[in-house]
Amino acid sequence: MRRLKLVMAAAIAAVAVQLMCVHSADAATPPPPAAPLVVGASDGSAPKPPIKRAAPDEASAGSRTAIVLWDNVAMRAAAKDSAPAQSQLWRGEALEIRGERPDHFQVYDYRRERGGFVRKSALLPLTGAAAQPDALLAALRVVRQQSGGESLGIGLAAAYVQAASADQMNAATGAEALDAMGTLAERLADRASRAQPRTDVAPTPASAAADAQIAAQLDVAARYGLRFVTLERDSGAVQLCYDGAAFRRVLAMPASTPEQKARAALALTRQDCVDPAAPPPRREAWDQWRADVLDKVDLKDPVLAPHWRNRVLMRQTGVWSSLAFIRARRAAMGAEMPASLQVDASSAASRRALEAFTRIVPAELSEDDQPAYNDAAMRGNAMRWAALPSGPMTQSFGALKLDVQPGEPGETCVTLTSATPGATGVISTTTVPLLRRCAWGLVSAASARANREGNAIAIASVPADGWRELWLLRRGAKGWTLSVLPPAPAQPGLGYAEFAGFVPGGKELLVARESRAEGRYRKAFELVDLDTLEARRQAAEPAMLGAFQRWQTAEWKAASLSVR
Repeated sequence: MRRLKLVMAAAIAAVAVQLMCVHSADAATPPPPAAPLVVGASDGSAPKPPIKRAAPDEASAGSRTAIVLWDNVAMRAAAKDSAPAQSQLWRGEALEIRGERPDHFQVYDYRRERGGFVRKSALLPLTGAAAQPDALLAALRVVRQQSGGESLGIGLAAAYVQAASADQMNAATGAEALDAMGTLAERLADRASRAQPRTDVAPTPASAAADAQIAAQLDVAARYGLRFVTLERDSGAVQLCYDGAAFRRVLAMPASTPEQKARAALALTRQDCVDPAAPPPRREAWDQWRADVLDKVDLKDPVLAPHWRNRVLMRQTGVWSSLAFIRARRAAMGAEMPASLQVDASSAASRRALEAFTRIVPAELSEDDQPAYNDAAMRGNAMRWAALPSGPMTQSFGALKLDVQPGEPGETCVTLTSATPGATGVISTTTVPLLRRCAWGLVSAASARANREGNAIAIASVPADGWRELWLLRRGAKGWTLSVLPPAPAQPGLGYAEFAGFVPGGKELLVARESRAEGRYRKAFELVDLDTLEARRQAAEPAMLGAFQRWQTAEWKAASLSVR
């Protein structure tokens, strides 16, 4: 039998959607990735398509396609279980049926370029009623809910795309099939990211089998034209991300439901799928594209469920906070745009983030949404001071004057001086420098607060996206010193250390900390000793500490996202 010409399912989906006059969304086309590692064809060519569309003469001749239903299915040299295995097959693989025995199908695998026999119970022949679009979509709905069957669901979705007419693909059923394909691909990538082998322990037979299953299912998905991007983190962990082609189609299709569009927008704007090695200009363009994608979800649509609305708002909070940080850093680097305009752009982005967070309805959050809610609060709180309009860079506290000015490109310098009285008791124009500190980060002069004893000043600094530190300037026996209180004693991740008030007496201050770093989440409200910077007392809620109830500032309580 002559070899049939095959057509990739993903390509068919793209062409079908385009020929059906589905409106393409320019804003739903992301910037080109920076040379990602793609799981699929290593030479850059498209993988061999596993699903074929039979021509009329071939269909009449009895040529059929079948999809493998289970993992690790043996294709044997003869129609009996004792025959040697030619190869192992995995869920979702497509084979051509060339013959039939009582308990076996005679099949041919075009990718491996070999034939054999497979038990009938392990295959789903795509013929008759089983090959109809309605039947394929019904099977896809069932498989979509099963963990571990992602590659089978992808194969069923590809079969539906082939079997459906142009009108069906342009309708709600077509959007459902593409939505399922994207969801399954995303879930498969998440499984692969979580199942990374450990180097400190020997693999067990069970872990080795699970790794082989995931690798095989990724290979099956790649044969259907799905692409996965590999991102390496600073910690050495590897994140596998689906490139989102099916989700972009769902977002562009008028027949998509509000929930499908929300799910597509969330999948396309994942924070953990942002390239950490991207340079700032590319990162800013990517974050702006993510913000535009999220804006395509109509949050005022009454059909959209409250929990989906919350999820989009939480993602908007994180994206706009990242944009606020990048634009503020660009202003600190002295880019071509006037600094005042860049600061205003950063302030507008921070306000968008805070506005999105205030629209979240906590009562409608599910238990699974709580980590994302905490992350959104940390990202929004980290850039909270950037929401204020650009103001004076100098703050005066009696005789003390704190000046925040740019240093070298990218640096911010803090200078503390003291005015000295003249011989007649009049304040002189000369100042005595007490402390100067320059660092890579964003330091907000508007956040500076001094205690009434005049021996401590607190100021906020943001050295990295989503990571806000608390700088403490303290007067001691040897003069003024600057110490840094990080959100957590760990590598910068996500979090903030926030000034909440000074305790009268000049020996203590109130600090709110929340962080997710090195895989650990922590939130605490602390009474900190100014001399040792150690927490004397701490609690999970401010109401549980008497010092917080008495001395927290009204400004902090009203504006901070730590109390939510």
